[in-house]
Amino acid sequence: MTRTCLSMTGALVLSAASFLAGQAQRAGAFTAAQADAGRRAIQVNSFGACTDCHGTALGGRTGDPGEVPRLDSLSADYQKLILGNGGRVPALVGPAFMARWANRSTTDLVAEFDRRFAPPSSRLGDETRLAMIAYILQANGALPGGDLLTRTTDVAIGSLTDTFSKPDF
Repeated sequence: MTRTCLSMTGALVLSAASFLAGQAQRAGAFTAAQADAGRRAIQVNSFGACTDCHGTALGGRTGDPGEVPRLDSLSADYQKLILGNGGRVPALVGPAFMARWANRSTTDLVAEFDRRFAPPSSRLGDETRLAMIAYILQANGALPGGDLLTRTTDVAIGSLTDTFSKPDF
């Protein structure tokens, strides 16, 4: 009986240590201040609020008439862009985003962000673009740490959140 208790205690300690190691791994790809700056930049930036196209909660658009903000409340250019995509705009937050990005790295996301949303030649500076990406990671469950997200930060996005890596208790 004592061996069984010791074995169970040992297994629990190992599971807890594994969980804590996973938590430490998930933290640290960006700072809290960087993500906060990104949140503010997403609300209003040099080419408009990201929430105009991606929805108020950044959950994307599917073309449903009830989406907020209403399509007819946006500029003619935004309406044309969105309608040109069949009314669909990809989610930046939530299960659809994580399904698309969990197995890719932060460097992949930076490159895609530059390509699609804010090319380096745009009015958004590098620091702002990286802060916006930090906020998107945080909004998807990633924990901030002590290091700034940079162009060379290369971490698997799925490892930053426990959405896809629950401990085996």
